[in-house]
Amino acid sequence: MMPMSWREPQRTASHVLPLTYSECRARFLRAALQAAQAVDAHGIPAPGPFDERLTIDVVHLGAAIPRRALLILSGVHGVEGFIGSALQSDLLQRLDPTTLPGDMAVVLVHGVNPWGMAWSRRQNESNVDLNRNWRRSEMDPIHNDAYDRLHATVCPDTEALPSLDELFARVQALVQVQGATWVADGITKGQYRHADGLHYGGEQTEASCLTLERIVAQHLTGVERLFTLDLHTGHGPPGAVTLLCDQPPGSAQYGFLSALMGAERVEATVDNPDATTALKSGQIANGIGAFLGSPVAYATSAELGTVSEGKQLAATVLENWVARHGNRSDPDHAAAVWRYRYCFTPEDPEWEQAAMAAGRELMQASVTAVSGWSDHEQ
Repeated sequence: MMPMSWREPQRTASHVLPLTYSECRARFLRAALQAAQAVDAHGIPAPGPFDERLTIDVVHLGAAIPRRALLILSGVHGVEGFIGSALQSDLLQRLDPTTLPGDMAVVLVHGVNPWGMAWSRRQNESNVDLNRNWRRSEMDPIHNDAYDRLHATVCPDTEALPSLDELFARVQALVQVQGATWVADGITKGQYRHADGLHYGGEQTEASCLTLERIVAQHLTGVERLFTLDLHTGHGPPGAVTLLCDQPPGSAQYGFLSALMGAERVEATVDNPDATTALKSGQIANGIGAFLGSPVAYATSAELGTVSEGKQLAATVLENWVARHGNRSDPDHAAAVWRYRYCFTPEDPEWEQAAMAAGRELMQASVTAVSGWSDHEQ
């Protein structure tokens, strides 16, 4: 049970987005009810901060046994899930499934990491980054040696909240020697040796990822053409969409994503000298098509930009220190958690409006693209 000093975000007249996991889920269930759609709820053992039950919820629109499908995920990175949830609920209110082609489904998976949404953490209840954990039990990961050198810097064992001045001085010293790309990639691409560290991929497939395997197998086995849209926040220009592509420029997937919203919105993470983020290991969206054996499967982590990478790193280091050493009932520690949360869901009405508009455009473009997918297209 959360200490009484824990505070929830305060509603203001300008807020568009749901502010808690419970509100996210309530809105999603209400939208499904209004659309006369059934919801399949998959509970997880870990409770929320007020001892509430946490679930991964699924709505399946359109063909029961589809040949082509759009799969939309929210909340893989917990704290990033609020706008993804709002966009899923918005789509439920706007999309008439009878207008879809007869062989098409749209499957919404709400709150893949409900614990992280409820507790305002990127990781799950085991400190595992689920987007570095897909099919971990079947994966032999390439170890991230750079992170070994970075761990003590980004996860300091100090008695009090770490000094950001010290943090950035140490990071800058590493940048001077190794380069900014080495530091950024070392921190973010995933690591499998430090269970208390950042972007930890776990030792085995986590329960939420196993549940997601069962969900996609139940709803999408046999699908021939699949587009997986995994909704995130953080990376890229504030309020704008960046579609991350794990295939090089010139690939079929890159072309598909470029056709959605323009090539300027797509960032290839391989064979791209201008990439601002690295290819990650164990990513969910990129692995679902292979898991299902779909002949044509495209995927993207769709980022809605928030604040600078430096601000995200500072907030992440402080929040992770609180998780390892702190106490959320301490006002300074609670403030660090909320600064972290607002890095990924800014308390800014203009950002909310811009991000919702960009997200709606992406959702509509995705439905249109999959609806128009012909058997002759790759």
